[in-house]
Amino acid sequence: MRENKRFALIASLFALIGLPIIFLTVSLYTGEWRFFIVSIAPSLTAGLTGLILTMQKVSKNKRMA
Repeated sequence: MRENKRFALIASLFALIGLPIIFLTVSLYTGEWRFFIVSIAPSLTAGLTGLILTMQKVSKNKRMA
């Protein structure tokens, strides 16, 4: 099975950058900052985990090639 590292990288960057931006706009619109504050920890956890695992796979494939 072929791994799609590009999709994994895009998904982890969206979780790391895109979701906080979405929640920031919701917080600005509603004035309720709990949306943004509560979204930071899960976004960082999912985004950084995905980013680290993706970069490890990319570097592993570069060493093998």
